[in-house]
Amino acid sequence: MGDSSIVHKPVGDMALYNLERANRRLDALEGKPTWDLDDTADFDCMHYLGNAALENAGQTLGMQQGQTVVDIGAGFSATGRYLHKHYGVDVTGIELQPEIHQLAETITQKNGLSDSVHSVNADFTKLTLDTPVDYIVSFLCILHIPDRDTLFQKAASTLKSGGKIYIEDFFAQTTFSKDAGDQLRDVLSCPYLPSRDQYISDLTNAGFHDVQFEDVSEQWTEFVHERAVNNRQKGTADAPLTLFYDTVDALFSSRQLGGARITATKA
Repeated sequence: MGDSSIVHKPVGDMALYNLERANRRLDALEGKPTWDLDDTADFDCMHYLGNAALENAGQTLGMQQGQTVVDIGAGFSATGRYLHKHYGVDVTGIELQPEIHQLAETITQKNGLSDSVHSVNADFTKLTLDTPVDYIVSFLCILHIPDRDTLFQKAASTLKSGGKIYIEDFFAQTTFSKDAGDQLRDVLSCPYLPSRDQYISDLTNAGFHDVQFEDVSEQWTEFVHERAVNNRQKGTADAPLTLFYDTVDALFSSRQLGGARITATKA
């Protein structure tokens, strides 16, 4: 359900979206005429568990050559480039932040994939696409959007009849403490998280059925802990990013924050 009136820290202010890392890597690639997916993976892969997450999405949805996909919160379009190269789908990524959208287009062009992978700088909830699509995917983006009613109604209207949505997202395993709620809002730009049951209800109310909710909290807890430890061992000078990684680690370790893979079908 969510609350569209909630005020929260802008997503673009998150340490994860600081573009210094990206720009350093792009500068290093300046002399390379044609890029591949691995060239930018150290910063443009923004979901958990790397390519395994994208393989799970492609296989779960049954993606096939020539089908169409919308990626909500596409970031640098790494998801779209991977899904096109491995499954032959055409992907439109919707990215709210203009600077990241522009870099996404540059990287896709350097990979030679601009005919099949596109980035659109827009708010998905206010965007109308020309034709319905086969699938929607979203990786660690919906946590930033409190108005779930508007979001999922727009998703349903974007899909073909029988189309499917695949989501990887956070959910509330229990009621958050005040400190945890403050950290979610101020560090992760996450003003609202539903419970498992509420998440399923929100999708059902928007016109989806066959909602499958897989709790992957244990896997993600291990992943974010290893990421935080590795980041500290590298001795990074990026204090805001260290704070971000450590905060996510603590929230998962507290068993208040959970992770889920969710699929649903448009009625």
